[in-house]
Amino acid sequence: MKKIDFYKGISILFIACFSLIIFAEEISAEKGFLDIGLRVYNGTEIVYIAAEPAGTLTSSLRIAKNGVIYGIVLVDPGDANDSGLRIQTSSGIKALRKYVPLPTAYVSINMWSKRAFLMWDVVYVMVTVRENTSSGLPISGVVVRGTWSGGYGGTVSGTTNASGVAGTWTTDPVANTWVYFTVNKITTGSNEYNLGGTLSSAIKISN
Repeated sequence: MKKIDFYKGISILFIACFSLIIFAEEISAEKGFLDIGLRVYNGTEIVYIAAEPAGTLTSSLRIAKNGVIYGIVLVDPGDANDSGLRIQTSSGIKALRKYVPLPTAYVSINMWSKRAFLMWDVVYVMVTVRENTSSGLPISGVVVRGTWSGGYGGTVSGTTNASGVAGTWTTDPVANTWVYFTVNKITTGSNEYNLGGTLSSAIKISN
């Protein structure tokens, strides 16, 4: 009986707030959640609301669009992605989660080598992250994760500075081999950027 009352409460909420909800068609880049065009005015501004993809629903708050059922993502009040709109649930008051539109992260990879001793070189890689294009604004404060492969293996990560540079990583000394570096993903908090630009690069170390 409590479950039935809970869903009635959801229906009443949406009827009461329907005048505040706007559907619009925009594409955003946040992974893990969807932008289905749900917008809410929270008293200050219009915010995007995050939805769970069909088939992965965990939220008890649902909405239908074009015949598809989506889950509306809920977070604790005061969360960094709190939209300002509250709902009473069986586990207490929750907030509808903002959908955070992210620019495409344009990745630039710079690789070079320096002779360490005899025929052995150390390979260096520097990753720079900018918005949308190679000349876009630098994206700071995001975590870049990458993988070495070929003649050297391993994973690295670093946080971009104000210039969008994640840092300079190096291999151990290597000789007579190809070394590859691939950027796997870039994240801020729980949000993952779509990646553009050069996602991998390689360098040949010769005798």
